[in-house]
Order: sequence, then C-alpha cells, then structure tokens
Amino acid sequence: MKDSFTTETQRHGGCAGVWLISLLAMLLVGCAGDGPSAGGPIATPLEPGPVAMRRLTETQYRATVDDVLGEGLSIAGRLEPDNRRAGLLAVGSSFVSVTAAGFEQYDAIARVLAEQALAPERRAQLVGCAPPDPQSADDACAAAFVRAVGRRLWRRPLDDAEVASRVAIAGDAADSLGDFYGGLQAALSSLLVAPEFLFRIEHTEASDGEYARLTSLSMATRLSYFLWNSTPDDELLAAAERGELTDDAGLAAQVDRMLASPRLEDSVRAYFGDRFSFDEIEQGLVRKDPMLFPAFSQELIDDAREQTLRVVTAHLLEADGDYRDLFTTRQSFMTRALGIVYRVPVPSPDEWEAFEFPSGGERGGVMTHISLLALHSHPGRSSPTLRGKFVREVLLCQDVPPPPGDIDFSAFADDSSEDRRTARKRLTIHVENETCAGCHKIMDPIGLALEQLDGIGAFRETENGEVIDPSGELDGATFDNAVDLGRALSRHPNLGPCLVRTLYMYAVGRDPVAGEEGFLTTLDADAASGGYRIRDLMRAIAVSDAFRLASGAREAEIPTPTAMPEYTSTPTPTEPTPDGTPRTPTPTRPPAPPTSTPRAATLAEIQADIFTPQCATQFCHSQQVRAGGLVLEAGQAHANLVGIASSNPTAQQAGLLRVEAGDPDGSFLMMKVIGPTEVAFGSRMPLGGTALGAADIAALRSWIAAGATP
Repeated sequence: MKDSFTTETQRHGGCAGVWLISLLAMLLVGCAGDGPSAGGPIATPLEPGPVAMRRLTETQYRATVDDVLGEGLSIAGRLEPDNRRAGLLAVGSSFVSVTAAGFEQYDAIARVLAEQALAPERRAQLVGCAPPDPQSADDACAAAFVRAVGRRLWRRPLDDAEVASRVAIAGDAADSLGDFYGGLQAALSSLLVAPEFLFRIEHTEASDGEYARLTSLSMATRLSYFLWNSTPDDELLAAAERGELTDDAGLAAQVDRMLASPRLEDSVRAYFGDRFSFDEIEQGLVRKDPMLFPAFSQELIDDAREQTLRVVTAHLLEADGDYRDLFTTRQSFMTRALGIVYRVPVPSPDEWEAFEFPSGGERGGVMTHISLLALHSHPGRSSPTLRGKFVREVLLCQDVPPPPGDIDFSAFADDSSEDRRTARKRLTIHVENETCAGCHKIMDPIGLALEQLDGIGAFRETENGEVIDPSGELDGATFDNAVDLGRALSRHPNLGPCLVRTLYMYAVGRDPVAGEEGFLTTLDADAASGGYRIRDLMRAIAVSDAFRLASGAREAEIPTPTAMPEYTSTPTPTEPTPDGTPRTPTPTRPPAPPTSTPRAATLAEIQADIFTPQCATQFCHSQQVRAGGLVLEAGQAHANLVGIASSNPTAQQAGLLRVEAGDPDGSFLMMKVIGPTEVAFGSRMPLGGTALGAADIAALRSWIAAGATP
C-alpha cells in the first residue's frame, strides 16, 4: 500500500487523563474473559488483531442519546474531546480515557439530559409504568425502567445487582425529593456516567478455532456502531441475546437488515466525516481572514460540509455508485450561501437544491468542493502543500513526514517580488532546499492543480495579477487543471485500496495488524471487481472472520497517576504596561499531573513532543499543527513566535509578546497554557486537545527562560 517515499508513520494523540484507573484496568482485562466455549468450528485464515475499549465519539454519544432518550434533547456542555489517531477519530477512540474534569462534565450533561428526558411532557415515552403515588418511591416501576432503558444504553441486559443499585439510587432520591420521577432522574444519570455507557467494552469467548471470537452481545455493539453509528436497536439486541450473531446465518440476516435500513446513511456520513476531518468544521476551527474572504462565514462552511456529505451519500447509497467516481462526479447540491461562492444562481433562499456542474467547467469531483478546499488552506491564503498532503495521506494512504521544526516560512509568505507572485513560483523555494524537496515534490504538484480555487474555494484565474498555471502530475499521470486531477486521482491504484483499509480501521477501531494484510488484499480485490460499492464493502467487512475474531485484549495504555500540587488562588501581580495601563491579572491554576519527566527545552522537541500530539487536529489555539510542528496563526514557526507582538487585543494592551525570550511570565504563550478559560486572553491552550501536564509546562518555561532559541 505504501510507496517508496513512505517513512515511519507519525502517531500522535496519546491517552487522555486518568479516570477511575483501577476500574478501567479491570474492565480491560475483562474484555478477553473466559466465557463458555461455543460450538461449531470457525475457520481462521488470518491472524486477527486485539479488542479494546472504545470511548463513544461525540457523534456516537449524541446519536445514542437520540435513539434511547428521544430526539431533541439538549446536550448542555462540551463532551471530552475526541482524539484522532492513524487519521481517524474511530481509531483514537480506543486510546482515550476520561479525565477528572471530563467526568465532571459528563456528569453535568447526564443530569440535564435526565431532567429533560423525564420531563412531564416526555416521560411517557421512556417509563412504561406509573407509580401509585408519584410523590413516593416505587421499586417495581423503577426496576422496570432501569432494565428497559439500561439495556439500550449499556447495549446489553443489566444483571440483578446492577439493577438493584440503580433502584436504590432512585428510591433514596425519590424519598429525599418527594418525587418518584426525580428519583428516576438520579437513576438515569447514574446509567449515563457509567463506563458501560461511555465505553464500548468488547468481550470475547472461546471458540473451536485457534482464536477467540467476540461474544454475540459484543458483536451487536460492533455491528451497530459500524453500520448505524449508534446503539443496537431492540431487534439486534434480541438476536444477540439469543446467540444468533455468532452464527453465520444469523449474522448475515442482521447485517442485511441493517444495510437495507435508511440508517445506513448515518454511518456512511460518520465515516466520511471522520476521514475528511469534518469535525474541525463542526467545532468552528476553520477560520478565514474576513478582510480577504468577506464571503466566508460559519454558515457557508457548515453548508459546504453538508454539501459534500450529501454528494457522498447520494452517489454511494442512492445511486450505488463506484467510490472512485466521487472524484469526477459533477452532481451536487446547492444553497444560497454556497451559490454565492460557486457563482451559480440558487432560487430558493432556504432550501437545498440539486445541481450539476457544467461539463467543461472548473468543477468536478469532491476535491473541488468548498469544504475540502477551505479546510486545507490557511486563514489568509490557499495552500497547495496542505491540499497535496491531504490527497497523499487521507485519500491514498501514503505517509508524509512532518517538516523540521525550524523551517522559515517567511520566503513563501512573501509575494511582493516579481518572481513570487504565484504559489507555484513561491513553492520553488521548497524544491531548491534539499531538506524540503523530498516531501514537497510529492505534495505540491497535486495542490497546485487546485490553485485556481482560492482559500475558500472560489474560482480565480490570476494571483497578484499573474495567470495561475494549474497543470501538474500525479505519479506519472499528467493533468491540466483541477478537473483533470480528479480524473487522475480516480484512476490511481492506491485510491480504492485506501478506502478498503480505512473503512476496516473505522470498523474495528485500530490499525490492521500484520496477520490481517492478506485479508485486506483479498477484500480489496473483491471490492475492485465489484466497482468499490460501499454497501457491498461494508457487508464484506461485517460478515468476515477478521471482524468477528480477536487475538485477545490489547495491552492497556494507562498512565501512572500523579498527586496534584496545591492550588493557589494568588493572582499574578498587577504591573503597569509601558503606557501606564495595568496588565490584566491572570489567576493561576493547578497544572495537570506530569505526563512524563521534563524534556530537553528545545523548540523542535517542544513541537514534536508537546504541542503536536496534545493539540486538536488542526488548531492548538491558533496553531496549525496539521502540517506538523508549531505554526502560530499560519505564519512562520520561531520567527513568528519569539519577539513578536500578539494579535490578541488584551495581550497587546498588556504589552505582552507572544514569547519574550528570557521572560516566561511576560510571554503570552505561557498565559495561554496555564490560565483559566475565562480570562480576557481567550480560551486556554490547547483549544481542543489534551491539557498540558506540569512537565510539559516546565519544559516550555525552561525553553523561554533559556532564551527561546530555535
């Protein structure tokens, strides 16, 4: 699958903080339990990989709540951030835990959900009985409620002890509050914060073959989140309870039923949304300079995301089309907001309309969609490198190593001279530099084909008054423009196999192991002969031995807990700035437990070991780490960080530089990593990733104190 330029894959993301470590360790060990031996031989033409706990992603959490408690409930708070690993949140979900702060947030969300779900106007949907006295406890009715709702939330029947503990919670709360339904709220909250709900815990049992197999109930959960991206329905759970999902015929019957359901669209949307990193759009992390791109808005980029997903599902599910044709199709959908940037009339002010890009035009295939073009661009300009990297890594499954941490981006950012008017001319700097040339030769020519589509995907013919040349080459296939690139991409030998590999990773929540490569080769050959039809491919995965068998439990990656330092409420002293105005006081907070011993304080190591693995996929505050390394506000690394005034108005008023060499306490960067989220400096950094530990903060502080050298 991987070409000669491929290097060792960079894996980032790590586990989140510790939550109930001893309990999680016990549950992990339980994943490979010694269940009763099941009858029937199982062929093992492969060496399967391990199972592990997978925390529900945000989309899965929301979908499960909708399915079990009813649609329209408000999730009042932010869920623990998902983690992207091997390019997928679905893989990262098996490497994350729940931090102490995250558990508090889950608890707060659960309480609000329980209150809404059991409000007078909704409770009849969930509670199938009525207490004789609504102001008193009723153990029988509470037990019926816990068994019914808990079975769907936990994706298995609750045993008597689990039911009894929740009934006791309901009874105590009902007696205290004088409200039976208030007691049920407490019991429901307890179900929603349990590891059995927040994590998909897969169990195995012995078989007559060499390898263990997933239990029937574990198969129900794996199937449902793969094919529907939500919890199993009653019919699937009932089949699992009867043991039918460890039987070939029983499994096939349920898979075919699920593939025929309209809910399959939810899973296809979830897979492509994950693979295309559309979570960054949902979180508002795609930002553009309003002076340069006045047409850009959150409404536009939200519609652009939806446009791409509509095209994907219409082509792959409704038309049962070949996956490869997604990169050439002219069929699309439009809203008024999209029409402004695409420069096409959209009569309806509020509705979606089917649309077909004209033959011979500048658009064709999803690579010419606003969603992917804007996502893989800088806030102030397009980026051939980011777009080419996306094609190589995401669409072709080829690894591109990150750039060195000390690269100076100032030459590429400078378009003032005659020989740097266009991106193509500026990018010659990359190929002239031996350090950069190897990677940029495989990325930049791809992205340059998309240069007629600017930082938000609007068409242009010139840049800085000079005509853009969108021609290029992809592994021997030449093209003249973006539409031609789509054709070349659709014929690339890696495109189909990459779909097969990533869809399998999405299904099992991990990288393939060596013993599964033969299975993937066969799976790809079958998919290719059938025209890479997504429904057929999903079925082949779901009924395969690779999906059902396991080598055992994966070794747990649980960090060692560390005592928290004492909290201090002493604010930073108020000091005047050069113009006499006071600095904004910044209260301190206890740093997170150290994740390791302090590292050597060099910028390269800080980039590689701290910011890149611990930040959200695109931004660590305003860092664009997707390209690898610390790049603040889409500018240079060291040159745009040390001795440079911050763009934050409050920091400017306080006289803070981004990094003031030798003065950690006077550096805006330190304020961002240790300050609370409520201060005027904005959200704490990282914005959407793992909070920095004490050792990380110490390494950053020592680098600044030592002079903040490159």
